[in-house]
Amino acid sequence: MGNTSKDIKQKYMQLLSEKEPFFLDKNYSIIQFAADLGTNRSYASRFVNEELGVTFPTLLNSLRLSHFIKLKNESPKTNIGTLAAHCGFNCTLSFRRTFVKEFGITPGAYFKKNRH
Repeated sequence: MGNTSKDIKQKYMQLLSEKEPFFLDKNYSIIQFAADLGTNRSYASRFVNEELGVTFPTLLNSLRLSHFIKLKNESPKTNIGTLAAHCGFNCTLSFRRTFVKEFGITPGAYFKKNRH
């Protein structure tokens, strides 16, 4: 596989569709991401910045938050900290800080507001 943007994007989409997505790994790095894409760190970083319009840490957190919300909606009684850890966050505090930064409210308030 080459390092064209199209090749990298195709591989990225494959990574997202894996049964155990890459972003669930707490220690996942841009270096591992580049290896998974079959490219080098520079091309991987450029892809994330230019094609996706975010930084690599922002991408990981966004994917983790989306996965968290999906899992929490599927299992509303599951502890927030347990789910956050499963989704790749190192600790509940970093998860909470990231969640509030993204949505402007705490996870608890978010799920009370969005209960169906």
